[in-house]
Parts: sequence; structure tokens; C-alpha cells
Amino acid sequence: MQKTEEDEFMYLFVALRPLIGGFDYYRPIVVVDGAHLGRAYKGTFISASTLDEAMDTENDCSWIWFFEQFKNAFGERNEICVVSDRNESIMKSVRIVFPNIPHYACIWHLSKNVCGNFKMSRNTLSNLFYSMAKAYRKEDFDKLMAKVDKVNHRVKEHLEDARYEKWSRVHSIVNRGRMMTSNIAECINSCLVEARQLSILEFLEEVRILFGSWHYKNREIASYTKDTLGRRFEKVLIINASKSSKMEVCVMIHYFIFYVVPSSEFIFSVYEAGKRYIVCLERKVCSCGRFQLDEIPCAHAIVVLKEKNVKDMHLYCSDYYKPDALAKTYEISMVPMPDKEDWSAPEDVIAETVYPPKYRRLAGRPRKRRKRNVDEKITVNTNCCGQCGQEGHNRRTCTFFPKEK
Repeated sequence: MQKTEEDEFMYLFVALRPLIGGFDYYRPIVVVDGAHLGRAYKGTFISASTLDEAMDTENDCSWIWFFEQFKNAFGERNEICVVSDRNESIMKSVRIVFPNIPHYACIWHLSKNVCGNFKMSRNTLSNLFYSMAKAYRKEDFDKLMAKVDKVNHRVKEHLEDARYEKWSRVHSIVNRGRMMTSNIAECINSCLVEARQLSILEFLEEVRILFGSWHYKNREIASYTKDTLGRRFEKVLIINASKSSKMEVCVMIHYFIFYVVPSSEFIFSVYEAGKRYIVCLERKVCSCGRFQLDEIPCAHAIVVLKEKNVKDMHLYCSDYYKPDALAKTYEISMVPMPDKEDWSAPEDVIAETVYPPKYRRLAGRPRKRRKRNVDEKITVNTNCCGQCGQEGHNRRTCTFFPKEK
């Protein structure tokens, strides 16, 4: 807990032991987000992976303090990264506390901001943007970006300013897996909407109960997962195996030429519809990009493994997806708290003085909607057409779409 010089409450950090113990066994992607508390003293609840905390406001000092406590509790692992909305305080704090850790943007927030600020149809731009963000090869990314440039070159410039490595999976220096959004943190906040109106102690107890129920449910699922991967990852492997089977069927009925050519014990060329893909089983990579980014054998790799009479495809999947990792993640049970009357607090805790923070009720009705960050607001001096999105004219004088007579 952090207090002011006048012993007024500032910050509270809580790290649950079962979640700290499980942190070493899943991919180190830390998703952070904040949600405002609704009591008289306000403040902000911040969830990060397996952390919960109460803060005063979302500013530089509070975020720096948060990440310092996170580092003390969970340490710093290889290939760790942070995913959040493009909050300037979060980005600055990550650079200060974790100078060697990359910060990635939530693609949902970025897509929403682009569509809103440039008055583009969501159907027009969203499909292109999400395809770019999730592209497996830079060649595919460049082709999609060229299409975006034709729709509106200002959108391309904005995405370039946002830096490709911040939101594009194929450009990122750390494999963020399938974690492209901050949905996990948003889900936690949405489940605690009513609890955020409670006092700090009551609110933290509701958070502990919520995390405890999720922890037990996931632990039960992990106990059933003995011979397969995690549910989502096993599904991806099944889909890839199905695609490889369709390739083999196409060979039999002569739709197109498909065959495997070995170059060494581990390197193979896979020809599909006249296109060549290079698969390296030793490095677990394929030129299609899926094998190394998903860390699950792609259809081309599965075909090669079948040629080598390999039956167990799980050996070529990431250790994060395997039953042992799932079991160890939820190995430590979350023990319930006793009734408040039965608490036995240490003497030094009882002797500590903590005053409530200064409170001043703001004029007007309490704000419910989230304030947009500065980087979310784009000022464009040139008028743009609301129909085609181009500069220099408006909807009434637009000649891009012919007017009906």
C-alpha cells in the first residue's frame, strides 16, 4: 500500500499467490486496462493479467507505481510484452519500468478510432485492417496496405504513425500469439461493473471471489486435458489437419499438383497448386508464416509429418499449449478468506494509520462515458466527403458515385 506524507490512502496493490505461481507456465503477455470506481473517493481499478489494484487516477505516477509493483511480484521473463489501449501514461510507464519490453496496441481500439475519426464505413475498412493486423507474411500485409491506400491514403499515414510493429503481428519483435486485443482486461472490468460501486475492501473481496471461481473452473478443465492441447489450440490443429487431408484428396482426383520434396532430414519443399512452401521441422517454421507464429503445425507441416509417418503432432506444438503447462498454471488452489470478524491482522498493520483521501464532489452529473485519450482525437483541417472519404469536396458535390436520375 502507498500513502501520502499526510498518511492519506493513495494506492493499493494485491497479487494473489495462485496467480503468481501460475505466471511461469503461460505465455508472458500482460494485458492491462483501467476502470473507474464509483464510490465517493473515486479512484481506478486496474487489472493486469493476474493482478488487481486500486489507484487514484490514470496518470503517469500511478502507472509507474503499478508496473514497479508488478515487476516485484512477477519478475521479468524472456519475451514478455504489454498489450493495452494506446494510453500515453501506460506507454511512458512501460518504457521507464520495463525499458527492454515492447508495448503493443489493442487492434480493436485502434480499428474503432480509425473508423470513427476518418468517418469510414466499418465494413469498408475493418476487414482490411484486421486482415493486416493478423497477416502471417509481410508480402500479404503490403498487398492489403496498398488496398487501404486506395480507399483513403490518410488512413495509411495514420497507421504508419501508429507504427506497424505496435499492432501488426508479422512486424512485432515478440510473438504475441493470438493475443491481439485487450479483451481479457475488458471482460474483467465488465464483470465488476456493480462491484465498482462498493467500498475498497468489499470491492477487493468481490474481485477475489471472481478470480477464485474462474481459477477453479480453469483448473477443472485442465484436469480433463490429459492427451490433447488446450481447447482452442487443439481446434486449430484439427482445422490444419483437415486442410492437409483436403490437399491429399486433391492429389488423388487431380485437381492440382501437390507433392513433397525433401532437401534434408528436416527441410522440405511442399508444392501446392504450383506454389512452393519451405518447411523446416527442426526450427518449426514454414514460409506461409503460420507454423512459427501460431506455434502449431500448419497444413504444410502436417503433410510433411505424415510423409515421415509421425503420428503425434503435439510434439511440434508450443509447450504453452500442452497439458502439463495447463495443469501447473492452476496447480495452486485459491483459499477463501475467513469472515471479517475472524481476521487476525499483525500488530504492525493494526498500528498503521491510514486516512481517507481528500474528497471534493464535482459539479454536475457524474460522467459515465470514457474520456478519449489525446492520441485518439485526430484534427484534420481538410474537409472530407462523408460518402467516399476523399478530400476537397463534400457529400453534395461528390462525383465519385454517380447520382441517380
